Amino acid sequence: MRKSWKIIALVLVLSLLFAACGKNAEEATAPKGNEEEKQEQKQSYGKVGNIELPYPTVVKKDGETVGGTLNVALIASSPFEGIFNTFLYENSDDSSLMQPMLCGFFKSGPNLEMKDSNCSINFDKDRKTVTLKINPNLSWSDGVPVTADDLIFVYECIGHKDYTGVRYDRNYMNVVGMEEYHAGKADTISGIKKIDDKTLEVTFKEFYPGILWGAGIPYNPEPKHYLKDIPLKEMVSHERVRLKPLSCGPFMVSNIVAGESVEYVPNPHWCGEKPQVDKIVIKRTNPDTIAEALASGVFDVVDGISISSYDRYKDLKNITLLSNVSRTYWYIGFKLGKWDAEKGQVAPNPNAKLADVKLRQAIAYAMNNKEVAERFYHNLRIPANALIDPMHTTFWNEKQEGYDYNPEKAKQILDEAGYVDVDGDGFREDPKGNKLKINFLSMAGGEIAEPLAQFYIQCWRDVGLDVVLQNGRLVEANAFYDMIAQDNPEIDLYMAGWSTGSNPDPQGLYGRYAQFNYTRFASEENDRLLAAIASEKAFGEDGYLDEEYLIKAYHDWQAYVRDQVVVAPTFYTISLSAINNRVNYWDLNVVSDWWWEKVGLLSDTPEIAK
Repeated sequence: MRKSWKIIALVLVLSLLFAACGKNAEEATAPKGNEEEKQEQKQSYGKVGNIELPYPTVVKKDGETVGGTLNVALIASSPFEGIFNTFLYENSDDSSLMQPMLCGFFKSGPNLEMKDSNCSINFDKDRKTVTLKINPNLSWSDGVPVTADDLIFVYECIGHKDYTGVRYDRNYMNVVGMEEYHAGKADTISGIKKIDDKTLEVTFKEFYPGILWGAGIPYNPEPKHYLKDIPLKEMVSHERVRLKPLSCGPFMVSNIVAGESVEYVPNPHWCGEKPQVDKIVIKRTNPDTIAEALASGVFDVVDGISISSYDRYKDLKNITLLSNVSRTYWYIGFKLGKWDAEKGQVAPNPNAKLADVKLRQAIAYAMNNKEVAERFYHNLRIPANALIDPMHTTFWNEKQEGYDYNPEKAKQILDEAGYVDVDGDGFREDPKGNKLKINFLSMAGGEIAEPLAQFYIQCWRDVGLDVVLQNGRLVEANAFYDMIAQDNPEIDLYMAGWSTGSNPDPQGLYGRYAQFNYTRFASEENDRLLAAIASEKAFGEDGYLDEEYLIKAYHDWQAYVRDQVVVAPTFYTISLSAINNRVNYWDLNVVSDWWWEKVGLLSDTPEIAK
């Protein structure tokens, strides 16, 4: 079975995912009643793969809006970095903060592939080109038109030798002339051709499937006229990125309190539908206090609300809860090497403390993820079986066996691999008889962070592994990711998560040349399997995408990284959003026309819980 790559990539059964998800405003409430009724209602909200959604994905109400200020919470225990630039930011908080200022340059198709929006996209496999045509009316918030030069600027910044970010990877190297430009052998990127002020043509060395999902294509422009005179090494800290960014979306930044809040007002040069609110204020809020803030109407929207305080807000009558499976998964990572900046690739260390795959397997089987989901997450996290998230249903192998909790099997693996307790202290030594102390790095944030970390530590200690919290404490989020990215030598084991984005190709997270490959795992077999996913062989001789080939390539890779325990996946996330009853429209569906200009308020004051 094949479908044209010119029309849509790999729709398959995913078009069924969102059936029964949209609900009327009256229906968009938390399930109530006895357990049988709850189960019946729960099933009516739709499924993603085999995962049932507990709440609707959208709330939409009729009525005249009143302007006013939309108050949005950013759930974070520590100040946000505040990098308002789409090729420089590196964490999900900054991504969330930027959303109102982005124009929705592309939309997502049913399998998250790129679709036309404020930029149209045309794929030509035979010529190995992509043509991008920008909405002729799209302008920056200072009135300057968005042009092809703004996209070229993104390419030239990512490919520049002084680029300090993490997006220069295999996908951008695949652009013709990019490697020569990066090496300083060329002043321009030969594969980037400006057709006219609003049209850009990009030529690739190989035309592989990931390009349909944006591999090597900027998802957003950046204002060249505004940023071009800033040295690239200094751009990430410049006030034009941190405090006074330009916008081409429905809202623009009017004020930033560094690390704490961002205020937006309507962009007067926005070419789309007029925004329905007068202002948006996004404020950082501690997860421990969010339930009380919701009850008192402090926030109209809490997107991706912490579920640690679920019991305190789930029955509030002044809010609507929405749900969907998020494009994220959580995992336990193993530090297996370092990043070689000179070569631009990972450098595995065969002598790393956790280099033995048998030890990693035992660590995975010792984790009781099902109990964690029940005890800490109200079953709003789903034990994960693979390193593809369920929102990419076509490629996720939901039938693959995961690492189900099996401490006896973990003990057996350790015994057979030579990890035994030599000195009788209750903890295993390594096969050479040396003490085996494993440092576990875990992130601070929320009231369950500490007990969760200690729960996993106890799981591993129960099978005889001496796992200790690194430096005896949890680490603040920004410092945590700095330590991971900089390959702090004390880290053996860490707990983190990925927001996977729309492109399912795992090359950017687990490839040899990916800086995001934080475990620093690499092997020839991993290279081969990733290359198969990104191969032109995925297109048949007739130019159509061979779905069977691509699905098999994804499944083969998932099986390999499971066997090698590159990381141990822990959970897929059911994301919840809490919406005050005065908000007229909020939508968690991936395929949707919703954007920030459509959000309105139906009353001057928020509804307060009685």
